[in-house]
Amino acid sequence: MHRAVLVGGIATAVAVAGYIAYQQINRPAFALEVDATKDTTDIGIMYRIRTTNVGTQQLTGIIVELGTNDIQEKSFLDPGQSYYFYPDPETQVSTVKVRTNEGIEIESDYRSPTKVLGLPGAGR
Repeated sequence: MHRAVLVGGIATAVAVAGYIAYQQINRPAFALEVDATKDTTDIGIMYRIRTTNVGTQQLTGIIVELGTNDIQEKSFLDPGQSYYFYPDPETQVSTVKVRTNEGIEIESDYRSPTKVLGLPGAGR
């Protein structure tokens, strides 16, 4: 009985390690994840754009168009690194456009996170 549990545990560990290795091997060299959120609270609306380098190589020359006349830049993002952009208060926001020197171009709409009653910032 104990031997079967031990063998099952080892097989599970090998399967998990194999899956993680497979995921790492198949990551693209250049990849960017953009998460644009519009959070409505009882004190106002907050816009936030999170960019994350999900590739294996550094991304350079990140340009984010947050709205008319609101263009922000970040010189580079290392693999796994995230950076937040916030539009200026007077910016008319609709969509977010992000591009890099490596040829990545992403356009994203804002999403509204789910609210749970009783948590700070959940509104009333």
